[in-house]
Amino acid sequence: MLRYLLLFVFIPFSSQTQSTEITVAAPEIFPFVYLDNEHKPTGLFVDCLKSNVNTDYSYKVLVLPWARALEEVKNNRINALMPTMYTEQRAEYLSYPTEPLVYFLDDVLVQRKTSSFVSFKQAVANKKIIAKVRSTTLTENLKYEVNLGNVDLFLVKDIASGLAMLEQGRIDYLVGDYHIIKYTAQQSQLADQFTFVSFSDEKIPSYLSFSKNFSKNNDINKIMSGVNCGANLAGKFKH
Repeated sequence: MLRYLLLFVFIPFSSQTQSTEITVAAPEIFPFVYLDNEHKPTGLFVDCLKSNVNTDYSYKVLVLPWARALEEVKNNRINALMPTMYTEQRAEYLSYPTEPLVYFLDDVLVQRKTSSFVSFKQAVANKKIIAKVRSTTLTENLKYEVNLGNVDLFLVKDIASGLAMLEQGRIDYLVGDYHIIKYTAQQSQLADQFTFVSFSDEKIPSYLSFSKNFSKNNDINKIMSGVNCGANLAGKFKH
């Protein structure tokens, strides 16, 4: 009788399953990931992860500077990183799922409204200063244009610093992600000071990438099947 009683008591507990918490590092990029007034991570990407339909997983977002976020995931101290553009170099220490987190517009050049960009070659000939954020990687289309123009890029700390330098006339052009530049300019109340130059209409995939250790023990494609940021952010990624 006691044997059957013990079986009855323990069965409910053995059937319960807990979700796996995935730690995700992300730089502060308004409005995608940022800290609210209570210093809690919020933003479009955070909301997207919260709406995850796969109940086997939950997410804890940690807002860190990009270089540190990359280093923490690279060294397997944090499970995942977002948003991450694919490069062969990064694929050596990050695992990428088949499906991206979202598609961004291609990188752009931003200039003061009083400027008139023609080409990188002419900008170099006129000794114009062209900047990019130190820790970021340009998309292939813009990288091709920059290399074609023989541009020696000036490196800045972040988009906010680059826009401030552009507005002050300390640099002539800034290249990088359209969405991040646009929203950073809006935050700094500088949006009406600049215009954008596009070089391609291509949509660039950006990923929730994972540490090598985490991907060895978890099906990252199954994880991504429950995350649909494309649907959640539809209409928000337009010029």
